[in-house]
Amino acid sequence: MPLKVVGLNSYPVKSMLGVAHERLGFDARGAVGDRLWALRHADGKLSSGKNSRRFRRVPGLLEHRAAYGADGTPFVTAPDGETLRPGDPRIPERFGEGVELAREGEQSHQDAAAVSLVGTASLRALGDLLGDADPVDVRRLRKNIVVETDEPWIEEDWVGREITVGGADGREPLRLRVTGRVARCVMTTQAQTGLPADSRILKTLTAARGMCIGIYADIVTPAPLTLGDTVVAR
Repeated sequence: MPLKVVGLNSYPVKSMLGVAHERLGFDARGAVGDRLWALRHADGKLSSGKNSRRFRRVPGLLEHRAAYGADGTPFVTAPDGETLRPGDPRIPERFGEGVELAREGEQSHQDAAAVSLVGTASLRALGDLLGDADPVDVRRLRKNIVVETDEPWIEEDWVGREITVGGADGREPLRLRVTGRVARCVMTTQAQTGLPADSRILKTLTAARGMCIGIYADIVTPAPLTLGDTVVAR
């Protein structure tokens, strides 16, 4: 059976909820507009669900949803329904003095590569490892591309290879070079709108999978994708 794209997601503001798409463009940077913006603190750190040299933990980010308006500017919908845009004085009031909604500069907001991908069989396998009847909810993993697969972890076999996605009806396909497995972090365990906190996920991935699920890839040939597009690994 051919492998098919069953999920396409972008996250306009890093570490916030994003948007599910039926069609999503990919350019040389990755999914168009993905993590192009972030909440940036006065010391240059970016708001996240974790603390590191680069990030500062800010609780509640996954209760905020980001999208792009018709003018291409991002807006954030807060849990109370308020809408925040770049330059809004309520942003530092909510997230801390000196915090601003800032566009990516010289340093990329991406963690390790342009695109992330996971197979549905791997989601089912992680659910089995957790002892759950259902697959782990893909929303916890924040992948750009979700592929329907029958074999768990098969996407990891693509590391070091090139995959072609789409290209039906004479369209130019998206070509990706798979660069490595995705090591997950505490973001997978945190509560978000519609999902409770679940500390089991990272513990289970650490014990059984070296903290990894899914793959990273860089863009070889940009192109848009549509749900149902076929995936071919070379």
